[in-house]
Amino acid sequence: MFLNRRNSREESMKRRIPTEPSEDEQKTLASWRLLFESPKYVADLNASPGKDEPVFGFEIEWDDLGQFGELQLELTESMEHTLACGNQVLKEQYSDRVMSTRPVIRIVNLPSSRYYEMSELRMRDRTRLLAFDAIVVRASPAIGWLKISTHRCNDCGLKWTINERLARPREKVKYCSDCLDAIVKDQSSKKPKSYYKDPTDVSMVAEENFYEDVQYLEVISPLMTKNGMALNQECFQVVVFDEYVGQFSRGDHLTINAMVAVDPLVNRDFIRDTRRMIYLKAHSVEEGLSNTSKESVDESVVDSLPLN
Repeated sequence: MFLNRRNSREESMKRRIPTEPSEDEQKTLASWRLLFESPKYVADLNASPGKDEPVFGFEIEWDDLGQFGELQLELTESMEHTLACGNQVLKEQYSDRVMSTRPVIRIVNLPSSRYYEMSELRMRDRTRLLAFDAIVVRASPAIGWLKISTHRCNDCGLKWTINERLARPREKVKYCSDCLDAIVKDQSSKKPKSYYKDPTDVSMVAEENFYEDVQYLEVISPLMTKNGMALNQECFQVVVFDEYVGQFSRGDHLTINAMVAVDPLVNRDFIRDTRRMIYLKAHSVEEGLSNTSKESVDESVVDSLPLN
């Protein structure tokens, strides 16, 4: 009567009825619990890392993941979901120790097989977690983005959240799923009502939205200082979050462990332009270049690059 429900994006906004974790999720959660209850990480947690800080990056060695279930494989196949399970368990560990800090898992010391030359990235590398040697050329001001938006039905009072996407249009909420379901159910009854309240009367609850700090870095690799790419002002964009924001400046040498992602061109000619550029969505950052780096850095090239 009110809406066409065929739109898959609208369906994704419907309130999810709370359910028990699936069997696979239970295994993943159990593996993370075993890791955090192991002697090495119990000792780390008991030291109250990040106490009184709003956000703290809790570092976990990649090799340690291999000792607990199939965490390495699961991170390779479904990184965001596996990390979400791990962060849930880690948050429980902090709560048990009466710490209000929001902990975030940061996996470090990736194996040499995951080290990659930045200038050789291609679209086929999208979604891979790789390690890169990087030199910071420029850093943007720190900004924030709406990560999770909260909405409320002004009629029945139902609240729900939506996971937004970085640098994408905010998801448009069109209706309350409970109210719409009630209308559909009533219409199939023997004596349907002649009038229904508007299920599209919804609003955002701004004070309950969740925002995340974000910053953009422009970086080059050591090889790019020698092969002419840096002199041509070619660079890669890295997005850092939370505790990494504001920590890096021009000239810093870093090992960036990041998910390879794609974004529309900044100067695209039309809104539905299908061309894309590669950028790096940082998961963790380590100081200094990796031990696997075979290239020295031509600092004179770095110094010659424009500040803006």
